Amino acid sequence: MKKYLLMLLGCVVWMPTAEACAISSVSENNLQMRAQYRSQTATSFSVRCDRSYNIKFSSRNLKDNYGRSFVSNGRDRISTQMSIRGARQNLWNTPISGGVSTLGQKYIIVVQLNEQPSVSTPAGMYTDDLYVSLSF
Repeated sequence: MKKYLLMLLGCVVWMPTAEACAISSVSENNLQMRAQYRSQTATSFSVRCDRSYNIKFSSRNLKDNYGRSFVSNGRDRISTQMSIRGARQNLWNTPISGGVSTLGQKYIIVVQLNEQPSVSTPAGMYTDDLYVSLSF
């Protein structure tokens, strides 16, 4: 079983040489959102595979299998909600089966700020890392 790992938000995309499955057409490697309640950001990518595969979505700050997470500046946290579009299920840190798709199966990851930063929220860079693992 071979694995691809796509790391978003300031991380490197790692893909070995040509194989039977590939991740391509990544729309955004670094996601940014405004510091406002319910602001959103998204990225999309395609998976082409000539065989069945499993795809797993995860995050460094993931709280549960339903996509609740947070961005952090190391000390302070702001809650986020992540969702997957294009997958059979919106489950995080759980392998989801994908079928054969030589034209490409498109996936979209949406991240929404679920907390209103207050005047007492320290300014700074708040981050999380998203991970997409492809196994075939």
